[in-house]
Amino acid sequence: MFVYSLDGLKMTGGAAMDVEIEDNEHTARSGVYNVLAGFFTLPDPEAHAAAVAGGWPAQLREAGEMLAFEFDFGAAALANSVEGSAFETEYVRLFGGPGTPAASIFAGDYGEGERMDRIAELTRQFEYYGLAASDDKARSPDHLATECEFMQYLAFKEAASSSKRLAGSYHRAQEGFIERHLASWLPAFSEKVEQAQGLPIYVWVSQTAVRFVEADLAYLRS
Repeated sequence: MFVYSLDGLKMTGGAAMDVEIEDNEHTARSGVYNVLAGFFTLPDPEAHAAAVAGGWPAQLREAGEMLAFEFDFGAAALANSVEGSAFETEYVRLFGGPGTPAASIFAGDYGEGERMDRIAELTRQFEYYGLAASDDKARSPDHLATECEFMQYLAFKEAASSSKRLAGSYHRAQEGFIERHLASWLPAFSEKVEQAQGLPIYVWVSQTAVRFVEADLAYLRS
């Protein structure tokens, strides 16, 4: 059974947080976005241990076991010499913290227009689907982990829909969200991670996110 839960986003109106449905190709997509969201948050000791053990790609493969399209998650591991504190420091250096990050993890820092306008647009879209951003300032609506989590939610709702019409609505919402948001800035983000000479595991996960979003969009369009 696929168990769905929220972290950086929260349900509004008192709706249930967790639901179980049978695994299928859409819960697989939802699961992959959920795992990616976790990789783009500040690493805790568990994430560090898994990274050193080479378990990050394995987590993605396990989540995406029932994907309806072929995808190679590759291999990556964090060097044993990188301690947990250094891993956290690298995350902050690359993605956000005091000063200017090497590769901002906030969508509003890419493309044209003001970041607050992007945040307002995302907030309206979340609200339309009964969601709100969490109170954690580090996980603002335009944080990459939050956008991945929204895709997790939409894919899950497609899987759990009681009719083809409703499923189609969530399907189109996912296609539009990738086109409008993730696909519009992830390539530039990934390039910045590489240019900043980020730890290989962060270069890998940023490039994997780009490739998966592209493959998922092609699947949705088909």
